[in-house]
Amino acid sequence: MNDDFGHVVSLFFLAASIGGLVFPYRIQTFALKQRASFWGFSTPFLGWMGTRGYIWMLRVLGTLALIGAIFIEIVILLGRMPHP
Repeated sequence: MNDDFGHVVSLFFLAASIGGLVFPYRIQTFALKQRASFWGFSTPFLGWMGTRGYIWMLRVLGTLALIGAIFIEIVILLGRMPHP
């Protein structure tokens, strides 16, 4: 695995985790401000996006993204260790 690409992927997961863990209400507000339709079709998820379940889903996804970022960095660091 290319270390630079791994770090970029890890940074993406870290940014997603910060968004989900630190700013879930801002993400919810942004999602609710979006149009209620997509290409003329109604969006049934906007009603669900206003609930507490959506906030918890963002937090769970943020936690999983943080675990993914840490895992990628551990794999990169273990790959750099000299092997006997």
